[in-house]
Order: sequence, then C-alpha cells, then structure tokens
Amino acid sequence: MENLEWINKVRQYCIKYNIPVEYLPEIISDPKVIPMVRGKAFEFSVFLRLQQILPSSEWLVSKPFMNAQFGIHDMDVKVMHIATQKVISIECKLAGKGTFRVLKNGNSQIKVKCMRSRTLGESKVKELAPKLNIPESLLQVHNDQYVTSDFDIVITSIANAFYETDAETDLFEWQPTEKAITFLQNISELTNSEDLQHFAYNKMYVASSESLAIKENNNITCTRKGCTKLQNCGFIPNYPLITFENGNKKPNNAWFEIENCELLFKSMIEKSK
Repeated sequence: MENLEWINKVRQYCIKYNIPVEYLPEIISDPKVIPMVRGKAFEFSVFLRLQQILPSSEWLVSKPFMNAQFGIHDMDVKVMHIATQKVISIECKLAGKGTFRVLKNGNSQIKVKCMRSRTLGESKVKELAPKLNIPESLLQVHNDQYVTSDFDIVITSIANAFYETDAETDLFEWQPTEKAITFLQNISELTNSEDLQHFAYNKMYVASSESLAIKENNNITCTRKGCTKLQNCGFIPNYPLITFENGNKKPNNAWFEIENCELLFKSMIEKSK
C-alpha cells in the first residue's frame, strides 16, 4: 500500500508540473539538476537521522516547509527541546566536491561547502546591515557568507569530498583516490569499496555556527579581500574545514559525529537559559 501511495504521489507531481513521468530519471540525472536535488535530499536525510538519534520524549524533530524572503534565512531542519520549548535551527550542507586532501604533515582535511545560494545585492545589504548590526561595508565584502545568527548548527555528510565530475559523461561519479580509500578504511574499519561509499554517505558531522565563525578565540583567519577584521569579522568561511590529525578516526577541531549531537544540543540549551 505504501508503495502505491508513493507511486501515486510521483505521478500526481508530474501531472501538476507537466513533467513526462517516463523521463523523470533522465530529468533529475541532468548534471545541472543533480546538485540541487542532492542538496534538498540531504535535508531529509538529516531529518530522518536526527529522529533516530534523539529521544522522542525529549526532542521534537521536524522538517519545516518555509518560503523565506531573500536575505532572511530559512530553517532546513528544526529541533525543539520539549521541556524548555527552545529551538535549535539546523543548516544542512554537503562536503565540497572532490575536496578531500592529505596534507604534508599527514593530516586529512575535508572542506564543507557553506555559503549563501545567492549573494546579497547592494539594496539587500542596506536593508540587512542594521538588522544584523554589521557595517554595510563589511557585509558587502562578505555578501555570500553566513553569520552565526542565520542558524545554530551545521550538519554535513562527507561523501561529496570523494566524488568528481566525469570528463566524458559530465556526470557525478564516486572516484576516491588511494589515499582517500585508506582514510575511509581507517575511520570506518571497512574494506569493501561499495561499503565505503555507503559509509561515506551516512557519515555525518555536526558543528555549531559559533565554532565555525571567524573569531579571535578559534584561530581562523578570514581570507576575504577587503575584510578589515581578518581575525574577528564574525562570518562563517565559505569552506569550513574538517581536520583529522594523522591516523585519528575523529576530527580534532569544531566537528562532532552526529551520533553525539545530543550532548552538543543540550549544552546549547543550557547556555541559552
């Protein structure tokens, strides 16, 4: 019965938007469409994962349908602490394509793609600057970057870091290097390639927006040309780094495995009291 309901939903969707249902796989497999579909799909993956991890007696996890105005950030996933009614807003961001690297010092790094989908124009900068209490000149320099008030938490999946665009087909393909395979085998304790791919999709990390922002106490320097506060501008870099020291199975910086997210969430609730 559930399969029939799902099939009917797809059919009705295609009718509503005049999509030839027999070509739906080809349509959503187009290289220009896949990134948007995967980004939205990841929001639902996070929603389902948090529902599994967080006790339903203490936390309410929901997937808001929001049509936020440009410049006013929406919420990918909403987590509410039932006892206090406090809300934690979740931003879902995939790792940057092909960004896995092993550094000369042996550390492994993955970049998380974390930026606005649309840059703020001059008029929107003028409108938002006083609301965010940020000088217009500084917001203009960082017009594609988030601030900590946009969301509380970033959750990412590392799989994209091991994908590349095939030069012949222009399609997104799983292409980990030998060093990447060694890294994945180390943190997963798996050996089969197909298992590693499934593992990478489901390996999610969590960080607070405060821990990612460029501030004096977190040793992150702004690289944006024109920024006058390189050590303390308060913006979140376009590509925050997940760093694994040589051989370590867990990151050594701001990121936590999603399985441990409840501890982070509870600490944020305590700080907000």
